[in-house]
Amino acid sequence: MPSVWPQETEVHHPITADNGPSHVTARPIALWKELMPLIQALVPLKSGTFTACIQEYYEFQQRRVDAAEMRPGALRDSKAQLGVLLVWCWTQELNRVADVQPHSFNDFLPWQRDQSLAVTTGKAGVMRRSSLNKAVRELRQWWKWVRSQKESEIERLIKELSTRKQEPRQRNVAFSDKDWDEIQSELKCWAFTEAKGPDWKVNRVRPVQWYGRRNFYYLMLTLMLSGMRPQEAELNITWNDLQFRNKRETTPVRLLDPVVVVRIQNDAGKGPRSVAIKAGALLKGFKKYANDWRKEHGYAQIKGSDLAFCYPPTGKAYSNSHCVKMFRDLLRDFGLSGNGCTIRSTRATYIIDRQAEGKPPHIVARNCGHDLKVMMRDYEQLNEEQLIDELL
Repeated sequence: MPSVWPQETEVHHPITADNGPSHVTARPIALWKELMPLIQALVPLKSGTFTACIQEYYEFQQRRVDAAEMRPGALRDSKAQLGVLLVWCWTQELNRVADVQPHSFNDFLPWQRDQSLAVTTGKAGVMRRSSLNKAVRELRQWWKWVRSQKESEIERLIKELSTRKQEPRQRNVAFSDKDWDEIQSELKCWAFTEAKGPDWKVNRVRPVQWYGRRNFYYLMLTLMLSGMRPQEAELNITWNDLQFRNKRETTPVRLLDPVVVVRIQNDAGKGPRSVAIKAGALLKGFKKYANDWRKEHGYAQIKGSDLAFCYPPTGKAYSNSHCVKMFRDLLRDFGLSGNGCTIRSTRATYIIDRQAEGKPPHIVARNCGHDLKVMMRDYEQLNEEQLIDELL
């Protein structure tokens, strides 16, 4: 049976700056369109080739997904990053793993930075340093697996670029005090006040939509006070996971105690951990509201195994994409879009505020479920006023 894969004996001219823009992108784009469907279809490959090795790695990663050792999203990211690598290898006539030398990937980063976007998206552009480092980390993880399979003795292919702090952060930017005060005020108005326009009686917000607004309001405040990843709060936390203090104290003392420990069960991600936050009174108030709302509208009262921020008719979590879109739309309505803020900015803001307060970095990293080195590299965004307060 003839092979459907590009022949390894076929001569391809290496890409150079003298070939012109059309020559630079035409061959990689054609390979991208040719190879990706074959990889997805699991077409049999020749042993020892890069395509065969990467496909075996995908199968290894899929087994880890099936065993709940990693999330499906991580496998999708891996396929996206290594697909680009595969195209580059074909353009450089680097077909077999055994052909790799310590210098073989020296030109990969410049190519991915300057030309890969034209191949994968059809639009020319320069890849940001942080995205480039993500590709490097995926390449190094794959090569570590290759060496574990005894397919090569080359130790390291490529190093990450210097830290992303050399370029301004454009996403998940921490809220300024002014912006957060405005967002919190607008959120409260949006969640607790129904605007009465000309068609108010016709287009009134349904009760379950009102609940969704209140749910989102309490979710946002909890994220700001805890630094949790949005998905952790949305998908993992049940009422049993919230450990309040002073259970034997009088009712006023119990209700007003702000401290709560959240026991996050995240076995498929970074692992379980306990998060200490000052959101106890807030979450007790939300639970009372949720129980009152359920009683009024005929839903069962909250059980300990229920997700804290769930959709009452089904008991399931609101999707993360729904929350992300809701916050993005609200920022646009508030006139605050375009400054790099997202729902994940709550995490960056929490970390920066704790740094500005002088909290030990290793304790903040533990509370957030972060590696200390990564946290200091990616979330160090103290402004001038915070630096003055901290150092002077």
